[in-house]
Amino acid sequence: MSGIPPFVASRLRTAGLRAAGVQIGTATNFWGFPTLVGRGNIAQRLVIGSYCGLNSGAFFDLEESITIGDHVAVGHEVMFVTSRYGAGDGTDRAGREARPIVIEDGVWLGGRCVIMPGVTIGKSSVIGAGVVVSSNVKENTLLTGAPPISIARWR
Repeated sequence: MSGIPPFVASRLRTAGLRAAGVQIGTATNFWGFPTLVGRGNIAQRLVIGSYCGLNSGAFFDLEESITIGDHVAVGHEVMFVTSRYGAGDGTDRAGREARPIVIEDGVWLGGRCVIMPGVTIGKSSVIGAGVVVSSNVKENTLLTGAPPISIARWR
């Protein structure tokens, strides 16, 4: 299915992901086949709500769970990274740790943003293109720039 051009057969892509075991709500579409990586049964660790749109190039590191709410828009080449290497002891400096990601309802993720391990993005927030999100984002927040700056809190 990865040979299908972007923006073609989005319902077929979504059906294929559902058949593989990914929980996907109604009217959600993938406009390009995502990359899913991790160990074990990775499909059970991805849950996506209803009425979401995910653009081409989405990358899901599924060492831990990723939960995406309803009405979420995901831009091109957005990365969801649940694992990272932390400083281990002297025998293994690259110790591995993983933490879940939660994207609440109504969030808009701009192209090429990166969501790091353990992050929760509050409902109705907007993350600008290219932003690396390494800490939780409160609801109704616009986060943009490098380094990311909270521009506004909406009602």
